[in-house]
Amino acid sequence: MASAIGGIALWLLPCTALASEARRGQAAAQMTPGTLPLLAGLGIGIAVAVLAVIAFLQLTAKGKLANDAAQTAEEDDDESFDDPDLSGWDEEEASANEEAEYHEEHALTDYTIPMTRLLEPPAPAETAEGSEPMLCGIEGEHAGSCFRVLNRRLTIGRDPARCAILFPYEAVDISRVHCTLKYSQDTRVFVLEDKGSSNGTFLLSGERLKPGVKYELRSGERFSLSGDAHWFEVRDEGPRG
Repeated sequence: MASAIGGIALWLLPCTALASEARRGQAAAQMTPGTLPLLAGLGIGIAVAVLAVIAFLQLTAKGKLANDAAQTAEEDDDESFDDPDLSGWDEEEASANEEAEYHEEHALTDYTIPMTRLLEPPAPAETAEGSEPMLCGIEGEHAGSCFRVLNRRLTIGRDPARCAILFPYEAVDISRVHCTLKYSQDTRVFVLEDKGSSNGTFLLSGERLKPGVKYELRSGERFSLSGDAHWFEVRDEGPRG
């Protein structure tokens, strides 16, 4: 009897297990239609959140790189404005440089000729006195006048800014700077030079001076300006009676 009951119990155990599995399968089958959409939505939400976190991290990294690049550019601009010649100099070197610049500046100005000196007209020709080298007018505008030639160059013409022996501005036959005359004490001769005059400078022989060429005259020799209009004579002694 006992063995029969045991056999029945052994037979019922598999049946009970099969029934339990069947019930669990039915329960799972009943839960599947409602659970799958929930699980799918939850998965999509998790994926969207992960993508959002990744995108945020990428934007943050890009922003940091941009800020670093801008800061580097600003530092480069600041360095470009630095004076490389003054960086690292001490006070003694800077003082020495300033002193050198000061001397250089004043050295140039010390040797600069003021414009007022360049534009200053020559002193008028002085009247000759006693026995000395002179230029005397024989005919024309300066007839009867004698001018000192010693230790200076006499410029003859119509330009008051450059000529010591002046002709009237209306004397158009005379150039603005007609000719020059000087006296050489070593050789005791007068040196006459035409300065490119329009109507020429002439010797007593009628020879016209070539512009820029120096001609030597002895005491008592004469020359004229513009043909026979104005005559001069050079002398190395006093006026003749």
